[in-house]
Amino acid sequence: MQTMLTSGAAIAIATMGAGTSLAAARCVRVGVYADNPTQALLSLRRSAGSGITVISAYLTAGKALPASLISAANSDDAQLLVTWEPDDGSDGAKQPSHRLSAVTGGKYDASLRALVAQLKQLRAGAILRPMPEMNTPWHAWSGTVNDNSPNGFVRAWKHVRRVIRSTKGGSRIQMLWAPYAWSTPDDAANAIAKYFPGRSQVDLVGADGYNFGNRGDLTWTDPGTIFSPAYKEIEALADKPFWIAETGSTADGGDKAGWILSLSTLQSTSMPKLSGLVWYDVDDPLGDFRLRGRTVMSAFSDLVEEGCR
Repeated sequence: MQTMLTSGAAIAIATMGAGTSLAAARCVRVGVYADNPTQALLSLRRSAGSGITVISAYLTAGKALPASLISAANSDDAQLLVTWEPDDGSDGAKQPSHRLSAVTGGKYDASLRALVAQLKQLRAGAILRPMPEMNTPWHAWSGTVNDNSPNGFVRAWKHVRRVIRSTKGGSRIQMLWAPYAWSTPDDAANAIAKYFPGRSQVDLVGADGYNFGNRGDLTWTDPGTIFSPAYKEIEALADKPFWIAETGSTADGGDKAGWILSLSTLQSTSMPKLSGLVWYDVDDPLGDFRLRGRTVMSAFSDLVEEGCR
């Protein structure tokens, strides 16, 4: 999502519980993105139970993760998911000094190696999600803007993976490839498959997508409608564990609690390799996705309880 991709240690917290719907074939981790990690963590433990096992952070390329984040992950024996963003730390695609050619040219190589050195400190391991939502016009690394191209993205991805894998400790880091659930613009030149670097180049796959509700030209949309088509297309490219890396729903025009509960049916109905999902717990200009209110929070707690432990 364009408005939430900021620098530093904005955190998404993934939780795990026990149950049946999500765990029909394998565990599905359930997470929450929040701007204030400490407050969000404490709040989740009070309202949705304990069992937090994955902490996800957004990091501007060239910067280091806060040492406190590494310590917090190790303290909780948690895995860390890092979304890596080669830009200037602000929203917007027009950033000429942060084109994909800069990634391929080695601008961030030293900082990537330094990041691997930090991630090596994690007892539970790490997931790296470089340059997500590349099939939209929102980011400095997007394929149709900033003098980029889908082929340029593939080259940049392969370069990042090569740097990570060639650095001591990098082989333990899983790399998550995650476009937006539908391409913008939606045409052949910007198709999801155009950005795919190859099965051997990814460890995990996924997608982002939101229900903005009845807003402007948009209408209420259920999770299956949002994610199932992307899931089929992406899993055809690489039969790998699938993550809903960012999602959320407003309450504009529908039942937000019911929308959350319907996430628990995805694995058993249409997405058998679904392995994780992260909720976007923010009041955004595009909608209020926060987990607020007894009914909504109860639904989320049920979702967590149906996940993995």
